[in-house]
Amino acid sequence: MRKELGRSVEGRPIEVHTYFPDRTPAGGIQSGELTLLIGCTHGDERATATLLESFIRLHLETGSLSSPVAVVPVLNPDGYAHDTRYNARGVDLNRNFPHNWAPHSEEPPGPRPLSEPESRILHDYILSLKPAKVVSLHWALAEIDADGPQSSPLARHVWDSLGESRRAPYRLRMDHVGHAPGTPGSLGQWCGYGLRYPSTGTRPAMITLELPWLADGGPRPEAIPDDHLDTLRTLWDARPAEYLGAVEPGVHRLLEAACGFDLFSGGRIR
Repeated sequence: MRKELGRSVEGRPIEVHTYFPDRTPAGGIQSGELTLLIGCTHGDERATATLLESFIRLHLETGSLSSPVAVVPVLNPDGYAHDTRYNARGVDLNRNFPHNWAPHSEEPPGPRPLSEPESRILHDYILSLKPAKVVSLHWALAEIDADGPQSSPLARHVWDSLGESRRAPYRLRMDHVGHAPGTPGSLGQWCGYGLRYPSTGTRPAMITLELPWLADGGPRPEAIPDDHLDTLRTLWDARPAEYLGAVEPGVHRLLEAACGFDLFSGGRIR
């Protein structure tokens, strides 16, 4: 099912695609099951939308998943249309969420938390949907980041699901100390550290998936070059099929594992 969640600054629709398997009980979704996938928070990170759209075709439209999932392929449709990181008001949506928001962030955070319609739409949707797991796709630090200590089991599960060859382009980063590191006002900050559902007192498991910056499938270097985004965008503009062919199998496997993981039982959803 596809529906519109709201509109961007310039009036473009922000859509969500949802899938609920036939076995979903009449009383609703079981805790620990629902997964929310998000792409294109930064409008020029275009592969994130393409990968989620192919995931929708492969799994949601065919009914092949055994667990409920919601997918927002393009959170920033104005940025996507203009091929820019920011929204139409020049705000970085991934600095506009309420936890640890900073007015003098390195990237433009907006005049106040949730000042932008796109971030408000996602914020309100998460509060209404109450996903147990959130995965947000970005370019291109080649990392699987667990935001908050409650996210470590999910991060470890998806890491293990990749196998040695498909995990080679990534590194796994997990937080065990319970305090928020950098990136003030990001979605990961809010979901991983600031959000607690009033009805249950629980936090969602939050993974920020930073895609690989090259298409060679080789091991991730210890230090990513400063110009990694320029390198990736040049590759994407010239040979998008090459990049997708290299990263799509691993990304789909990771997302399948995230959707199939019961956060509270520590096992696969049957």
